[in-house]
Amino acid sequence: MGTEKQSVASQGIVNCNSSIIWQKLIEFGGTEKFVPELIERVVVEGTGIGSIRTIHIKGGGEIIEKLTSVNADKMEMKFIIISTPMPIQNYEGIFTVTHIDDTTCSVLFESIYNVLPEQKAEIYNVIKDFQTVFISNLDK
Repeated sequence: MGTEKQSVASQGIVNCNSSIIWQKLIEFGGTEKFVPELIERVVVEGTGIGSIRTIHIKGGGEIIEKLTSVNADKMEMKFIIISTPMPIQNYEGIFTVTHIDDTTCSVLFESIYNVLPEQKAEIYNVIKDFQTVFISNLDK
């Protein structure tokens, strides 16, 4: 039985200047601050496109991600998951930051991946919760 493509998107307003948030995202580290209840620590190797982020999950396990695209003009970045304990494949994450004013921006976090049909609802909820928490903590 094959997997099906699914996408999840979350958008939120962050009370911080867009250039500061953009910089946090493309540095590719610090993720433990954005989802502290789930992530123990993050190790980043390299800088810019091609850099690898290893996310150590509390209670064991790790997610390995690679930064694949940075478009500074659009404030859009993309990354893929190389390895994850989650039952998903071909994951791509996309962040788009939109300037609102000097103290506020909007962040769109999209996730596109393949998942088995019987796991779609559960994985959708897991990723949606992760996105929502991530965006809500970006000003930390």
